[in-house]
This record gives sequence, structure tokens and C-alpha cells, in this order.
Amino acid sequence: MTGLSRRVGDVPVLECLPAGAPARGLVIWIPPLGGDKERYTDRLEELARRGFLAVGIDPRRHGERADRPADALFDQVMTSFRTTMWPILGGTVLDAAEVIDAELAIHGLGGPVLAGGVSMGGDIAVALAGIDPRVSRVAAVAATPDWTRPGMTRIGRPDDVIDQGRATTGGQWLRDHLEPLTHTDRYRRDLAIRLDVGAADTHVPGEAAHRFATMLSRGPRRPSIDVIDHPGSDHRQMCHDPQVLTAALSWLVGPSRSGRTAATRE
Repeated sequence: MTGLSRRVGDVPVLECLPAGAPARGLVIWIPPLGGDKERYTDRLEELARRGFLAVGIDPRRHGERADRPADALFDQVMTSFRTTMWPILGGTVLDAAEVIDAELAIHGLGGPVLAGGVSMGGDIAVALAGIDPRVSRVAAVAATPDWTRPGMTRIGRPDDVIDQGRATTGGQWLRDHLEPLTHTDRYRRDLAIRLDVGAADTHVPGEAAHRFATMLSRGPRRPSIDVIDHPGSDHRQMCHDPQVLTAALSWLVGPSRSGRTAATRE
């Protein structure tokens, strides 16, 4: 296994390559708000040991692309959520599709392409699958398909509902075109999705994940989608629980599943 930092266009990426054999496929893993491509280096290395080309990216305004410290960006997002977050989400979705183009070409891979992430990174991974049919499996932890996050509260303060403010014109355009919950038709294909949500998470409420699964369980061409509830877990616990992350990653690179469309509970 070898690691390499490079840039794909404007996007800094961290590649972990399997040693001694061609990669079985590509996994793109996206960090949460305030994170960077190095945050999950150990997990990328683990995926490489399992035979995958594992790629972490810096979302817009993160890591090498940061225009301010991570804690200052976090505060800005919490005080002007739609103005700040929606351009980060939508822009990084588009960036991730370009990274997939480049990584498959550079390494001569045909697939499969798998995607995942935590919190904001999971939001991006789910939206990526909606615009890029090469993505066949998605694992998202503490994430949502609903960019409006109804009832979102501050982390650790479940009674403090955030005033999300108004979106910019560009941010609204990105949400209108990329948000998964309003484009469920894009997910009606051979696709498997796992959404791990905290039953006590009021920052990224799990209700939208269940609603998404219910919508996709109706009608033709149903994808496989599992929503895994974690009783008693809030947002911080979900984002930092190594067992949750291990289970999600094991599922992501494990055997294919088919025929499951209803939400499940753990």
C-alpha cells in the first residue's frame, strides 16, 4: 500500500493504493464539516489493504482549500447555514465527480465506484450518487438527503434550533439541482445505500433518511436502501464512534446486496 497526495484540477486528493495487485475498484471518502482529506488516512489505508484505490478529498473551503481556520468556518456555517453550507455541499459534489473521472483514467480502472462520508461528507456522497451513475454503493454516517435539515439544532444543544437564514442565488441553484430528496428518480437504478443515523441526533435528524427510504421503496426500479438507527446516539457520538464507522466501511466494500428497499432498524 502506498499513499500519494496530488491535485485533480483544483481539488487536493490523498490516494492510498493497494500494493502488488490492480485495484478492485475506487472508493471516494469525504470528511465532515471542518475535516480534511487526511482525517481518515488510517481508514483509507485499510481500504487499500483490502484491494481498493481509496481517495480522500478536501471539500471546498477545507484543508488545502481553506480560507479560514476550521473552527471559524464551522461558526460561519452555524450562523448562516444556507448561505455558507449549500455552496460547499453542491460545489464538492461536482468536484467529487471530476475526481472520479480523473482517478479512473489515471489508474485505468473500470469500476466499481463506491462513495461515503461522515456528516457533511455523507450528504455529499449521497448527492454524488444522484448525479453519477458510476457510483454503485454509498455509505453515509450521520448524514441526510434533505439539505434543509428541518428542525436542525446546535450540536449538543437539542433545544437550540438554528435559524438557517436564506440561500444565495448560487447556493439555491445547487440545492435545486443536486439535493437527493427532491430528485429521488435519479436513485432508481442498481444502487445500494446505507444510512447510519443517530436516534438522538437533532443536528442532522434521521427522519429525512427514513423518508428518503420510504419514497424509494415505492414505484419501479427500487434501489437497495437501509437506514440503520442507533438508539441514544447524538450527532457527536455518531461522528466519533469507531464501531459505527467500521461497520459502514465494511458494508461499503463488502458483498453486493439486492432486493432490500425498506428501512431497517438496529
